Amino acid sequence: MKQKNGLSLSTKKNVVLLVILVLMGLFFSTQSNKFLSVYNVTNMVRQSLPNFIIGCAMTFVIASGYIDLSVGGVMGISAMLYGYLCIWGVNPWLAFLPVLILGIGMGGLNTFITEKLRIPAIMATLATWIAAQGMALAVCKAIPITSQEVKTVTILNSLKFGKIPLAVPIVIVVILVYMFLEKKTILGKYAIAIGGNSAAAVFSGINVVRMRLIFYCLTGAMAALSGIWQVGRMGSADPTIGTGYEFKIVSACILGGVNIKGGEGTIAGVMIGTAILVMLTNGLQMLGVNSFYQDIITGLVLLAAVIINSYTGKVTFKKAAQAAN
Repeated sequence: MKQKNGLSLSTKKNVVLLVILVLMGLFFSTQSNKFLSVYNVTNMVRQSLPNFIIGCAMTFVIASGYIDLSVGGVMGISAMLYGYLCIWGVNPWLAFLPVLILGIGMGGLNTFITEKLRIPAIMATLATWIAAQGMALAVCKAIPITSQEVKTVTILNSLKFGKIPLAVPIVIVVILVYMFLEKKTILGKYAIAIGGNSAAAVFSGINVVRMRLIFYCLTGAMAALSGIWQVGRMGSADPTIGTGYEFKIVSACILGGVNIKGGEGTIAGVMIGTAILVMLTNGLQMLGVNSFYQDIITGLVLLAAVIINSYTGKVTFKKAAQAAN
C-alpha cells in the first residue's frame, strides 16, 4: 500500500528501523571504540549467521500466516547427523547433502502435519521441535561429538578474505537470493496473499499447500545448513547447538515488521530487525550488562515493536476502509 509521498508502509517501517540501527550503533560506539571495528562487526555476523539465513526463510512462513518453531531442533539433529556421517567415514563436504535433505524433509513433515492433519502451526512445529531436539540428545546420550573428522569443517569458520570472514559473503549472498525470490518470483507475493486471506488465495488459483511446503522446506534447509555452520564454529557436533534460536529468529521477524498473523513483512525489514537484536546483545555485552538485564531490555524492545506494529496496522486498515468508502 503506497502513501501520498509514494512510499509504502513497509518501506517507512524499514526506514525507521534503519534509523534505530544507526543510532544504536553510534551510541554503542561512543561507549567503546572497539564496537564498530571491522573485527567486532564481522564477528557479530559470523556468530549470528543462523539468525540471518533462517530469518530470510522464516519471513515467508510468518508472512503466510504460519510459524516454524522447529528450527532450533532441526539445527540440533542436523548437527548430530553431520557429526555421525563424518565419523562413519563420509567425506565432510559430501555430508552436507544428506543433512540438507534432512532439513528439507523436516519442512515437508511440518507441512504434512499442518495442512493434512489440520494441526495449528504453532503446535505442530512445537512438537517437531521437541521431537527433533529429543532425538538429537538421544542418539549421542547428550555427549557432543568432538572427533577430528568433525573438526574438518571448522575451515568454514576460519576462512577469511583479507580481514573479512567467510560468514559475511555467505550472509550477503543468501540475503540477495531471498530478496530476489521475494521481489522477482511468486514466493513473496503469494506469501503475503496467503497470509492476508488464505481462502481468497485458494479461490484466486494459488496452491496454498504447495506454497507452504516450499516455505517450510526453505526454512528447514536453512536450519540444517545453520546446524553445520555451528559445528564448524564450535568445533564439535553438539545436540543443543540450536537451543533458543527459534525465539531469536521469530523475535527478529516481529521486530522487522512481519505481522505475526500474516499478510505483511519484508526480507529487508527482517534483516534490519535481526541486525538490531544482534547489535543490542553485543553492545550490552561489551558494556558488561548482566545477561538477566539483557533479556529484560530485549523483551521490552520486542514489546514496543509489537505495540507499534499493531497500532500502525490498525491505522492502515482504518485509512484503507475510509478510502474504500
